[in-house]
Amino acid sequence: MTGTSWFFILIFAVPLIAFLIWLMKQDRRKGIWGIIIVTLLVIGAVFASVRASKNAVQNFEERKKESQEKNVPGPTP
Repeated sequence: MTGTSWFFILIFAVPLIAFLIWLMKQDRRKGIWGIIIVTLLVIGAVFASVRASKNAVQNFEERKKESQEKNVPGPTP
């Protein structure tokens, strides 16, 4: 994962998840279902984020390589 992904997870996602779990625990009747749903959503979001980060890094590397190939001068006759 790239630095931006870690920044997002630590600054935004972790506090949001903690808040949602705390909020779900406040509801004594249906709290467990809320926590299960939040946990599944978090797992899905982390999986999607990791996959998107890998694709973005791979695309960046391919574009970088293509750009370098275009800038290499060809043989002069």
